[in-house]
Amino acid sequence: MCGRYANYIRDLGDWEKILGDWPDDIVLGYNIAPTQTVPVFIDHRDQHKGMSMRWGLVPSWSKEPAPKFATFNARSETVAEKPAFRTAWGKSQTCLIPALGYYEWKGEKGSKQPYFIRTKNSEPLVMAGLWDYWRGDDLELYSCTIITQPAVGQLTEVHARMPVTLELRQAEAWLKDGINRFNLIVKQQHTDRLDIYLVSKTVNRSTSEGEELISRDVNL
Repeated sequence: MCGRYANYIRDLGDWEKILGDWPDDIVLGYNIAPTQTVPVFIDHRDQHKGMSMRWGLVPSWSKEPAPKFATFNARSETVAEKPAFRTAWGKSQTCLIPALGYYEWKGEKGSKQPYFIRTKNSEPLVMAGLWDYWRGDDLELYSCTIITQPAVGQLTEVHARMPVTLELRQAEAWLKDGINRFNLIVKQQHTDRLDIYLVSKTVNRSTSEGEELISRDVNL
């Protein structure tokens, strides 16, 4: 799964041409949690468009703007079938969700150790997502979810699942024809480009914030 991540990205690197148009009304951070507003990129009239969206997808058919079930992740195995996601999937409402990296926890409940996962070259770790649009009597809401899959490679030692991430060459294809290419993208996942390391348990508190959260914990 992916339930917490950092998106305070200082250098877009080679991703500049795709992620250059960041929305202005976003507060970036090192401890982003579900229901917060995050930057998301979609394909709009053959151009990349950055938008502000709620992390936790609200399906267009929902009666309320806050589902009673968790929708911040969508499993790759069932995303096309689950009621919460199948409308967005059927409309190919794919998106890119950029991160500096994400957190994962390992161990027994009550003593779990957090890890931070990022790219070795410090470029953005871009996750594959879906988005949807919800409208009520006096509210319009764009929201998104991160697609996850069974973990592969060294990530299996930390958690059973991981977000589906995209390399630069895959990002354009995901935005324009992602549904048809999805199985291939999942099969091409690897962890060679990732840096995985222990961090302080301070991040366990969702209210904690700051660059120190992603620092390697040298006291362990």
